[in-house]
Amino acid sequence: MSKTRTDKVRQQDAKRQQALRDRRVAHRERVGAETMKLTTYRGTRADLELMQQVGGFDEPAEVITLAVRYLAGLARRDPAAFLEAMNPRNPV
Repeated sequence: MSKTRTDKVRQQDAKRQQALRDRRVAHRERVGAETMKLTTYRGTRADLELMQQVGGFDEPAEVITLAVRYLAGLARRDPAAFLEAMNPRNPV
C-alpha cells in the first residue's frame, strides 16, 4: 500500500514541478526575458561581489540589472552625470 502512495506522491511532485517550470517559462515570456553571454574579468567580478555583499543580493545578475536600470535613469535625468559615470578614465 505504501508503494501505491509513493507512486501517487511522485506523480503529484512531478506535476507540481512541471507546473512550476511552466509558470517560470510563462513569466519569462511575459516580461521578455533574454539570456545573454557576458565575459567578465577578475576586477569586474571582484566589483560585482563587493556590490552583492554590500547590497545583500543573492545573484550577480540582480546587481547587474539594478545597476543598469539605475544608470539608464541617470542617463534620462542627467546625461552629463551619466557620461561622467561612464567615463573609462573616471577614477574608481
